[in-house]
Amino acid sequence: MPQLTGKAALITGGSRGIGAAIAKHLARGGADVAITYSSSPDKANAVVDEIKSSGRRAIAIKADSADPAAVTAAVNRTAVELGRLDILVNNAGIYSPCKFEDTSLADMDRMWAVNVRAPIVASQAALKHMTEGGRIINIGSCLAERVPGPGVTLYS
Repeated sequence: MPQLTGKAALITGGSRGIGAAIAKHLARGGADVAITYSSSPDKANAVVDEIKSSGRRAIAIKADSADPAAVTAAVNRTAVELGRLDILVNNAGIYSPCKFEDTSLADMDRMWAVNVRAPIVASQAALKHMTEGGRIINIGSCLAERVPGPGVTLYS
């Protein structure tokens, strides 16, 4: 990994799983890190505390990715509190585990909002803060290539 000292990153959905691992990895590379979370402040704070214990700056931002205003606010807050934004990792994603024919319109709308619209909104907001050399990374799923069974059709 290139040296990231002096860089600032935002990882959406960074309180657990792949997002938390990415946040910690970027911090080990020298970046200051902001993460978003929607419902697990304890997990988000644990990630932030671990990053801070390594000497990097870190913040957790409560932001529901289904809310465009919250997504934009998280990007802007990152740039203000960390002084810049060099890396955006669009990681947040959800799915509703149910049969395709039973998927509600509300579930469809929420998945679309979080998995498709939020990365676009975050990227548009981030570009206003990034300088040359900035990076936007979109995390995808192997389920986009092959649906393993019922319950993930719409997500895929």
